Amino acid sequence: MQYLEHSEPDEDLIKWLSGLDEPRLAQILANRPDALAAPWPRRLTDLARRLSTQGSLAPATRELTAPGLQILCAVQLCGALGEVNGVPLTKVAGRLGSSVVDVGLALAPLTARALAWLDENNLIQVPETMKGHSYVQHGLGQPLGPPLSRLSVRQLDEIAKRLGLPSNSRRQVLLDDLMEFFTDGPRVRTLVADGPQGVAELLDEFVSDGPERDIDLTYARPYGHAGLAETPATWAAKRCLLIAGSEGNAHLPLEVGLALRGPDFRLPFTPHPPAIRVAPVSPERVAAETAAAALRLLDRTTTVVEAAPFPLLKNGGVGSRLIKKLAKDTGATTEEIKLAFDLALDAELLLAQDPPPPAPRSRKPVAPSMIVATDGFARWRGESSAAQLRQLLAAWWQPPRSAGDYDPSSVNDEARHLTLRLLAELDHGTGVIDHETLGDLAVWHAPTLDEDTLRALVTSLLAEATLVGAVASNAVGAVGHALASGGIDAPELVKATEELVAGACATALFGTDLTAIVTGPPSTELAALLDRVADRETQGSASTWRFSPASVRRALDNGETPAGLVDELGSVARGELPQPLTYLIKDIARRHGEVDVIEVRSVIVGDNPALLAEIVAHRKLVKLGVALVAPSVVTSSADAVTTLAALRDAGYAPVQRSSDGAVVVRSEKPVAAVTEPVRITRPNVVADPLEHAARLLREPESPPRPLKRGALMNLLPGNRSGVWMRLIWQLEAGFPVWVTYEEYDGVKRKLLVSSPELHGETLDVWCDKPGGYRRLELSRISPGDK
Repeated sequence: MQYLEHSEPDEDLIKWLSGLDEPRLAQILANRPDALAAPWPRRLTDLARRLSTQGSLAPATRELTAPGLQILCAVQLCGALGEVNGVPLTKVAGRLGSSVVDVGLALAPLTARALAWLDENNLIQVPETMKGHSYVQHGLGQPLGPPLSRLSVRQLDEIAKRLGLPSNSRRQVLLDDLMEFFTDGPRVRTLVADGPQGVAELLDEFVSDGPERDIDLTYARPYGHAGLAETPATWAAKRCLLIAGSEGNAHLPLEVGLALRGPDFRLPFTPHPPAIRVAPVSPERVAAETAAAALRLLDRTTTVVEAAPFPLLKNGGVGSRLIKKLAKDTGATTEEIKLAFDLALDAELLLAQDPPPPAPRSRKPVAPSMIVATDGFARWRGESSAAQLRQLLAAWWQPPRSAGDYDPSSVNDEARHLTLRLLAELDHGTGVIDHETLGDLAVWHAPTLDEDTLRALVTSLLAEATLVGAVASNAVGAVGHALASGGIDAPELVKATEELVAGACATALFGTDLTAIVTGPPSTELAALLDRVADRETQGSASTWRFSPASVRRALDNGETPAGLVDELGSVARGELPQPLTYLIKDIARRHGEVDVIEVRSVIVGDNPALLAEIVAHRKLVKLGVALVAPSVVTSSADAVTTLAALRDAGYAPVQRSSDGAVVVRSEKPVAAVTEPVRITRPNVVADPLEHAARLLREPESPPRPLKRGALMNLLPGNRSGVWMRLIWQLEAGFPVWVTYEEYDGVKRKLLVSSPELHGETLDVWCDKPGGYRRLELSRISPGDK
C-alpha cells in the first residue's frame, strides 16, 4: 500500500470523526493505539493528523485482510478516473465485480480503523494520504489527466483532430473532450482496431507485460519519396495511446489500458477466506507428541549451551560442521540443533563475545569472536522444567516489530503469530492436511506481505512450532492454543507447560554393562545428571547412556564426589545400582587428584624471602590471591598489570619483566572520558480509548493563539540571562524542557514539559510525569535544568 505526503489537516476526516459517537471513536482509538501515544492529541484536528501519517497508516493496513486492501485499491482506481470527492459504493462494487452487500461488509474493518468510511452522501471516503495508485500492481498505468494538462492548447487541438474530435480554442473544453473520449472504451478499441498494422499488437504487449517498457518513439528513416514513415509506436504516441517518458521509455495510460481490457475487466476481490483442507487428529496423540518435542527441546538446548564456547564466523553465525557434529553426538537433527542455538541466543543463555584487543604492534593473529554461556544459563538450569520451557517459548514467540522499513525478522515474527493463530482457529481434533491450503489462508489474512515469502515461511514456521511443542501432526496443542490466545503472558501457558513436562521419565534402568536406559523422554534433571557422569549413545523413543572411566573422571573433575554420585544415581535407579558401576566410580575416585594443577596469571619473584613472605601477609594484597609456593616465588591470581599496580599502591617498587628477563616498559596514554547524553524516555502511560473518545469529542476545535517565536519574551517573568533565554527558546520550539513550577501551596516542583500552547496568561503543556496535560501560570514558571 502506498501513501501520499499530506501536511495539512484532512478536513473530510476531521468532519467524519466529529460526527462519531463515543463508542465508535473509542473503537478507532483501540484499533490505532499509536494515535494515543504520549503526548496525547488535544483535539480531533491533532488526532486526524496522527491518523494520516505513514507511521500510523502502515501498521493499520498490515492488520487488514485481502478484501480490505482490495477495496482500497478499487477506491484509488475510481479516484484516478475522476471520482475525487468520494466514490459511490456501487462503482466500487462494479470495479470489483461483487455485490454492494459484500463490499459493505468488507468496508467495516476499514471504517473501524479510520482507513475508509461512508459519508452522509453514501460515498466512500479515504484519508488524503491514502489516495495513491496501488492499482498499478495489477498492470494498470498512470492516469492520462496529468500529462495532458501539461500540453499547450495547440498540442491538445492537434491530438483532438487526430482522434476525430472537433477543434476548439478553449483549453478546458479540449481537455474535457479528450478525457471523455479515452474513458469511452468502445471508441478507444475502435481507434486501435482501425489503426495501422502493428498498433494493436504493440498495445496488447503493454497490456500483458506491464504498462511501461523501453521503446523508441522517434520517426523511422525516410525512404523513397513518401516522406517520413511512422512506426506503430509513434502513431500511438501522437494520439496519446502511449505517453513518451523522459528516459527513452513509454507507458500505457490508465484509461487506455482499461479500454483495451474490455468491459469485463474487474479488479480481484475475495470477500471470503479460502477453504482449508483438514483431517481428524487424536487430541491424545497431539498431547503426547508435543510433550515429547518440548522435552527434546529442553534437552537439545542444555546440550548446546553446555558444549560452549564456540567460535563465531565472520558472518555472525556458527559453522555448519559444528552443527552437524553436535547433531551426530546427541542423536538430534540439524534443525533441532539450529533452533536450540537460536533460542539459547535469544533467551540470553548464550552470548557472542568479542576477543580482547591485541597488544600494540603484536603480530599474533586476532582471535575469533566466541559464543559463550552466560550467567543466565546457571539460573535457567536452577528453574523447573516448565519454567525453562516458558523462557524458551518467550524467545521463540517474539512480538512483531513496529511497521516501517522492511525487517526480515519482523516478517518472520508476524508470520509465526499468524500461522499459529490460523491453526488454533481450526475445530478441536482437526489438523491441516497440506501446507498449501494453509499458505492460501495466510496470504488472504496478510496480503501486505510478499506472497511467495509468506508461503515459504508458513512451511518453515510450522516445522519450528512442531519442534518447540506447540504443534503436532499439523494440529495445535495446549501450548499453541495458549500462545495464540494470549501470547507469552497467557495464564493458560503455565498450566500447559507444566502438563507437557509432567510425563517425563524421572528414572533410568541401569545395567551391568555400564549402561543406563530411559524408556521415554527423560526429564531435564535426569538427562542433566546422566550427561554429567556418562556419555549419551542413542536417543529416540528410548535413550541410552554409557559409563566409562573418562566420563566418571569428567564428573569428578567438575566437583562431584564419589559418594554424591552414588547417591544421586541411586535415587533415579529402578532398583539397586549394579556393582560394576559402583566399583568403577570408587576405582576412578581412588586415583583422582594424585597431582594438583594451580592456575596463576602472574608470578612475583625476588631474592629476599622475608620480603616475599611480607607481601603474602600484606592486607592490601589479599585481593590478588597471592600464595607462597617457594621461598623466592609468589603466585598471583591477577594479571601482571593489576599486580604491579597493587604492589605499588601498597608501597613496594616492583618492575615487570618478560619471560627472557628484560624489563617491560609501558607508556600510558590518557583516555578521554565519554559522557553519554541524557536521554529522555517517556513513561508508558496507559490510555483508555473510551475516556479519550469522550475527551476529544468535548474539546472545542478552535485552536489557541499559536506559540510563535518571541511570544513568551514579554510574558515570562525573570531576567534575560542565558538560562532564561534557553528556557524561552526551548518552550517556543516545543522541545522537552525542565521547568520549576511553584504550586499554590508554595511547593516548587520540577516538571518535564513539552508541546506547549498559549492560553492568555497560562501555558497548556504536556507533563511526562505522571503523564497528562496541565495549565501552568506563566508567572509561576522558572528555569529548572537538571
